[in-house]
Amino acid sequence: MELPIELLGQSIKRGTILLSDSFTDIDHAKFFTIVGVYQNLIAGFFFINSRIHPMLIAKPAQFSMQYQLRKSDYPFLRYDSFVGANELQTRTVEALAKSIGEGQTLIIGQLTDSDLASILEACRNSDLFTPKEKRQFFY
Repeated sequence: MELPIELLGQSIKRGTILLSDSFTDIDHAKFFTIVGVYQNLIAGFFFINSRIHPMLIAKPAQFSMQYQLRKSDYPFLRYDSFVGANELQTRTVEALAKSIGEGQTLIIGQLTDSDLASILEACRNSDLFTPKEKRQFFY
């Protein structure tokens, strides 16, 4: 039974962790998390990576936004990993729900309350995001 897009959209919320192969610029499926929903937009698409890219070491503002997730808290991870909360991407709720309905994207889990709170606090204090982005997606 195929679920309606509206129903799938209701499962998309702050802290949701997904796995998708729908990214055109990435040649493999990626875990990512949502950190905000504002009107019809979801924000974040903060990718979960197994390591911090060495290029970020020279970029202190971006490097400081790599938040560690412990494998012990997330059974789908192979090892401790990092949420790269340094670049805000947005999509419509409908586009993501459609991707879920088509099987390109899977809901995998939810950030722990503690990890979500820490990521949101870091985003609120970061100079990487505009005051408008902070109001819309991180509060």
